[in-house]
Amino acid sequence: MAETLTAHFSELGASLRFEALTASGVARAKASILDAVGCMLAGASSHDARLVQAAGRADGTGRAPVLGTALSLAPTYAALANGTAGHAYDFDDSSPPMIGHPSVPLVSAMISAAGERQASGREMIAAFVAGLEIAAGLGRRMNPAHYEAGWHATATLGTLGATVAAGRIAGLDAGAIANALGIAASSSAGIRKNFGSMVKPLHAGLAARNGVLAVQLAAAGLKADPAGLDGNNGFVDVFRGEADMPAFTFGGALEIDASGIGIKRYPCCGCTHSALDALLALRAEHGFGGGEVEAIHCTMNGLVPDILVHHRPTTPAQAKFSMEYCLAVAVLDGACGLDQFDGKRVAAGDVQDLLARVTTSVDPAIVYRNGVYPGTVTVTLKDGRRLSRSAEEALGHPDRPLSTADLEQKFVSCATRALGPERTRAAFAMLAALEDVPALPHLIQTLTSKGVTS
Repeated sequence: MAETLTAHFSELGASLRFEALTASGVARAKASILDAVGCMLAGASSHDARLVQAAGRADGTGRAPVLGTALSLAPTYAALANGTAGHAYDFDDSSPPMIGHPSVPLVSAMISAAGERQASGREMIAAFVAGLEIAAGLGRRMNPAHYEAGWHATATLGTLGATVAAGRIAGLDAGAIANALGIAASSSAGIRKNFGSMVKPLHAGLAARNGVLAVQLAAAGLKADPAGLDGNNGFVDVFRGEADMPAFTFGGALEIDASGIGIKRYPCCGCTHSALDALLALRAEHGFGGGEVEAIHCTMNGLVPDILVHHRPTTPAQAKFSMEYCLAVAVLDGACGLDQFDGKRVAAGDVQDLLARVTTSVDPAIVYRNGVYPGTVTVTLKDGRRLSRSAEEALGHPDRPLSTADLEQKFVSCATRALGPERTRAAFAMLAALEDVPALPHLIQTLTSKGVTS
C-alpha cells in the first residue's frame, strides 16, 4: 500500500487498467473526453486561442497537433493551445469536488504526450480516469479552502491531473510519474483574479502544458522530491495550509464513479447554471418575454459573489462571470448559448438595459456543497406578477446527466465550426466508440485534417 499521496497517485497512474473500470465509469469518461474535444474544436478559432497559436508558431513547428487546425507545434505549445481553446468559451465540463474544469487539461495533455507512441483509445480512457482521480480526489479533501484562498483549481489541481494522465499515455512507470508530480507541484499556479480576462482560458492551457513539460523532464531523468505532494511545504501544505496526511484516506470507488463530471449546457461560469435553469423554466412555463420583465432577483450561496465579479460587463469574457448578464440575455433570447456571448450581443442596448435591473443577494440558509450553486430566481413582470422558481443541481450535473442526444447536439454545434458536417459526424462516431480506437493517431487525423492555420 502506498505510504504517501505522491506514491498513491503515481502507482494508480501507472497501473490502472481499462478492464478494472466500471461500465458507468467508462461511459462517463468517454462523454467527458468527447465534450472536451468538442470544446477545443469550437475554441480553436477564438481570439484567445489564435494568440497562443501565433506564439507557438513563432517558436517553431513540431509534431503535436492543434485540434481543429492544420497546425503542428512543439508538444508543450500544442498542449497550451489546445487547452486554451478548450476553455475559451467556458463551455467545458466541471468536477464538483475539484471546483474546476478537469477534462480539457487532461485531454490536451494526453494528445500532446502521445507522440509516436501508439496508445489506444482504452489507454486514453484509463489515463483520463487516473488523472481525474488526483484532481478531484485532492479537490474533495482540499476544497473549499483551496478555492476560497483565490486559487483556480483548473490551473492548480488541473496541472497534477494532466501530469498523471500524460505520464500514463507516455508510458512512464510509477517512479517516473512521481518525479513528474514533484516537478508539476512546483509548476502549479493560477489565480481567480483573472476570471473574466483572457488569462482564465489560458489556465487550462497552462495546466496541460505544465503536465506535458513535467512528463518530458521526468522522462529525461530530472529528479524531484519523491513526495512532492506530502508533508511540510508539500503541495497540500502550501496550497491549503494543512499537512495532515492521516486525514487523507483512499479506497473504494474511483472519482469517475463517486463524484463524476458535470457537462455544461451553457458556455459561462457554472455558478450561473442553476439560476439559468430556473429562469428558463419560468419563461417556458409562463410564456413571458424579456420586454415584459420589470426586474429579476437571484439568491445564491456565499461563495458565488467572489466568483461572479462582473456586474456590468462590457466584454464576452466578463459576461461569462456576470449573473446579471446571463439572466438578462437568457430572458430576452430564450437561450444562453454561444451566440449570446458575441461581443455585439453583450453591448446591445436591450441587454445592458435589463441587466441593470437584475439584482442578487446571498442566502445564508443555502448550505455549501462543492460544485453546486443553488439559487432562487424571482421575476417581477410589468403587469405586477411575481414568479419564483428554485433550482439545486443544474441540468448536466453528474446527478442530472445530459442525454446522449444532448451530448451529440452540443458536440455537433461545437465541432462543425472547425471540421464541417461530414468530418464532425466521423469524429463523433469515433469518440463515441473510443474504446475501439486502436491508436490515437487515427482519431487525431480526423480532428485535424480540416481547419485553420492562422
